[in-house]
Amino acid sequence: MLSCKQVADRASALIDGELSAWELIQIRLHLAMCKGCSSFIDQLRKTDHLTAVAAEIDEPLQHGAEDGRYTEILSMLRKEQPRG
Repeated sequence: MLSCKQVADRASALIDGELSAWELIQIRLHLAMCKGCSSFIDQLRKTDHLTAVAAEIDEPLQHGAEDGRYTEILSMLRKEQPRG
């Protein structure tokens, strides 16, 4: 089985869909048993998604203006904040 370091080293390739079938099986097996790595990969996926949404915005938000996509990003980020 892969170590946590090996999973972390391959995390970007996982998110980008660049792993071989065998590597994907190995990582999925590790993620099924490792809560820490599973959380790490989940956060990377969310960051990747939010980055893609932000990249689609053509113009920066002007002072005082509302943009639905910025509001969506902020809403998503607030949902992901740990409650303590």
